[in-house]
Order: sequence, then C-alpha cells, then structure tokens
Amino acid sequence: MLDGQLTWNGTKYGAYFVVHGAGGFADGHYGDKPAYVSAKGGKLDGGWSWGCSHNEGIALHAETSGAFTSLCFDDWRSGLFVSTGIGAPDVAPVVQREQCWAGYCGGTFPGRTEDLVKSADGRYATAFASRGAASARKNPADSSGRGWTVTPKTATHQVAIAFPKNRNSGPGRAIYLTSDKGTENVDVHLAPYGKDKLLLSWESLKNARCSAGTCTGTFTGTHLRLVDWNGKFASADKVVHARITGDLAVLKDSTLTWAYAPVTPPYATPLTGASPTTSTLRIARLKP
Repeated sequence: MLDGQLTWNGTKYGAYFVVHGAGGFADGHYGDKPAYVSAKGGKLDGGWSWGCSHNEGIALHAETSGAFTSLCFDDWRSGLFVSTGIGAPDVAPVVQREQCWAGYCGGTFPGRTEDLVKSADGRYATAFASRGAASARKNPADSSGRGWTVTPKTATHQVAIAFPKNRNSGPGRAIYLTSDKGTENVDVHLAPYGKDKLLLSWESLKNARCSAGTCTGTFTGTHLRLVDWNGKFASADKVVHARITGDLAVLKDSTLTWAYAPVTPPYATPLTGASPTTSTLRIARLKP
C-alpha cells in the first residue's frame, strides 16, 4: 500500500510498509511488513509477514546491526507501539494509548525518516500528534482479549514527545508540549539538531472544529522549536513559511535539509479533490 518507509544503515536497506490481505486468513484486512534488502538488491532474512493492524503510522530507524527499530500505530490495540509483528501483538511495549480507527489512527503519526531519533548513548525519541486517553480498557467485545477501547482526552491533537529507553521498551509516559484545546496540531516531525538537541516541528490550525478525530481550521504556519533529551523546550517558538511535509535528511555537518512545495494547505474545509497546485519545488537547509 502507499504508506511506507525506506532506510539504509550503510550495508543494507530496511523497508517497512502497509500490506492488504487478498486471500487466506488476512483477506480484506490490513497489516504491516518489514523486509530487508542487500546493497545489490538481494532479499535478506528478517522481518515478519503480518504485523500491526491498520498501521498508518510507520517509523523505522536503521540500526548498525540486527533488526531495525520500528514503531506503529495499531487500531486493534489502540495506540502507538514498539513493533514486534503478529507473533506477540498483545505484549508489545506501549508508547502511548490512542484512539485509532480502521484505516486511520487518531494519532496521525507521520511515519517519516528521522521521526524515530537515536541519541549517542542509545536512547530513542519520537514525536507525534496526540489526543491522549481519558480512559483505556480492554474491549469486552473482542474475544481474542487483545482489542482495546480508548476514549480521547481532547478533540484536538496536541504535540507529544516520548523517549523509549531502548529498542524493546516503551517509556513511562508521553510528554505533552502543547495544550491549547482550541488549536489543532498536525504534521509533527522530529530530527536531531547539533550534538545534544532535537528539532521539533508541527503545523497548527487555530479555531479548530473537530469531528471523530479530524479537524478543520485556519492554518497559522509551521512551528519550529528546539527540545532537549528530557522533553523540555530549549528555544523560543519560531513560525516559518517553509513547510516540512516529508523526510528530513541529516547531512554529515549536521545540517538538516528537506524538499517542499511552497503552497498554503487548505485546512479550512475537508479536502474534496481540489488542492493547491504549484510548479515550484524548493529545498530548505537548516544548519545548527
């Protein structure tokens, strides 16, 4: 399917992508699959054939050895999880409980390169748009015992950051960095910035009007802010016109660079097929 990510560790590629069942036990259902390919294009061992349910929030970090670290938003268990595949979906470490719908997760996890960042000492950081959980409980209608029902805490999404201790565990809790319930926050991204900081970016919509996890409002720009590895803001909030809607590349001198189309997104109403067009592609560079 269309949602996926490709990473490279200098020796092999890792691909993590959504799959759709076209027969057998998975007929008509959605899952996810990681796969590995050598530098010459040969298929390698590893990964799994069927994983997180309706995963629309893929994140993959290329490790120097072993399996690549991955995260997924899972609608069956309602939340953001360290990915382990279908073999152990009920014991996968929980990063954050969220209300997730089939084919769409309320967390709107972007699933872009560098949104799962690793520090020099082996810690991880991930940022996402979250509605939180006013309550989270096992779904009694699910006979498997694995299903969860989550009631969101807010109608709008707020910016959250979490710090898994290692590739096999979830954090104690997510740290929320915004709190205005009248403002919707979307398109959250995270990237390493310099030696000991993280660059956090998100788009905001004022006067938000929400229904079932989807909000409309007036676009107010892209917010940039530095965060330390404790989740605390390390700079003032800066609003820019350069949108970050895809992968951020980290160059050897720590410069961040990305491509974007210079258009203003139409968040005022639901998208009905007509969207802004442009014949211009720009490259942005941000040097620490």
